[in-house]
Amino acid sequence: QQAANSLRKYKEDKKHMEITKKRTEETNWGQVKELVAAGSLKVGDEISDNLLTGQKMVYVVADITEEEVKFVSKDLLPERVVWNENGRNTGGFKESDLCRYLNEEVWAILPEELKAVISERECLQIVEGKEERFMLKLWLPSEFEVFADSWASEVEEGQQFEIFKDPRNRVKFDQDGERATWWLLSVCAGYSTNACYVYYYGYAYYNSCSDALRVPVCFSIKK
Repeated sequence: QQAANSLRKYKEDKKHMEITKKRTEETNWGQVKELVAAGSLKVGDEISDNLLTGQKMVYVVADITEEEVKFVSKDLLPERVVWNENGRNTGGFKESDLCRYLNEEVWAILPEELKAVISERECLQIVEGKEERFMLKLWLPSEFEVFADSWASEVEEGQQFEIFKDPRNRVKFDQDGERATWWLLSVCAGYSTNACYVYYYGYAYYNSCSDALRVPVCFSIKK
């Protein structure tokens, strides 16, 4: 009787099995913009494209709000870059060499079709208790937007991105497929020389602004 019940339960469970398939389609950034406007994208969707350097980048839908869709590259750029050459976090991310690097040097190697659909995003930084909002085309998430915690920054800058609610998505890789640490927007509270980053195991940490770490490519497309 027990064997018969087990067989019946197996058959009932089998009826409710589901299969999820990934579908790959040809697209362009104009069509992606249309998908954003139509609300057809979901968190976790991936879009592949090449930089002008020839490097392939995979951009993942990281978060969706009523106003915009945020994309964060799955992998990191090959260059290691300092947060600030002078080794200080004065002025926060807005005034950092890292911000300039993203919005000048990295911006210059994005395809024109991608640049045409990127929208400025309002970023929030809190440095020594001073809150400042500013607009950027290329940015980095804050510590709170990755971890829903302010372990090193001690401030809540923004809301956690949906993609980072799964800790596995906080881990990023370099061009050799190795785990790598990557910079965040946030400064480290109580220190004038440190900024926050994601350690290569996926947890929060901080480092000297003069150290060189890697970064993803992050941008938004408005609906």
